[in-house]
Amino acid sequence: MKGIEHIFFDLDHTLWDYDRSAKETLLEIYGDLGLSTSISEKKFVNTFYAVNEKLWVKYNNGEINREYIKNERFKEIFRNTGIDSQKTEWASDYFLSNCSLKPYLMEDALTALRYLSGRYKLHIITNGFLDAQTRKLSSSGIASFFEVMVTSECANARKPSSEIFEYSLNEAKASKSNSIMIGDNSKTDISGARDFGLKTVFYDPSGRKRSLADFTIYSHIELLKLF
Repeated sequence: MKGIEHIFFDLDHTLWDYDRSAKETLLEIYGDLGLSTSISEKKFVNTFYAVNEKLWVKYNNGEINREYIKNERFKEIFRNTGIDSQKTEWASDYFLSNCSLKPYLMEDALTALRYLSGRYKLHIITNGFLDAQTRKLSSSGIASFFEVMVTSECANARKPSSEIFEYSLNEAKASKSNSIMIGDNSKTDISGARDFGLKTVFYDPSGRKRSLADFTIYSHIELLKLF
């Protein structure tokens, strides 16, 4: 793509397969705690997704912090499903320690990274937490593709705020004119980057979402043509 030297990626749901990794970890918790007599696997997993999404929206909006998610997520899940709450701390610790060790990437993400690497300087901007995001890059084997990873903790700011994009460009020694943002979240990734002045690529594998991105892709293979 003409003029572009730096590509900034979101991580969760864009490159790293959060849903598959979370589900596998949740089923491990489900089995270890013997929850089959209390709740179905499907309801347990779906309740997690609903509670987790709500909490992350609050986190992205600056309403809660990391510790709140860590301490309250499984408490709310267990309350909502009628599970004995004595194991919430163990479940939370197990999820945080093990989910980020899963190696799963979104389909064709590795192919795209191999193609883009060497042609462009690649970076990560994520609202996820530094320790977990570092483990995800390592466990999935893609850490070497990226020169800079900026988390909300590093920047003391969260997408969609302009501060985290400004911080990221400074860290990467990039400029607005030679950079582009790729992500799956129309608000935090796309609207935030656009408002800051970056070109954007919206990754929508479901094909059902809408955004104001400059480009929309439905698979990572499309990046080979776009760039």
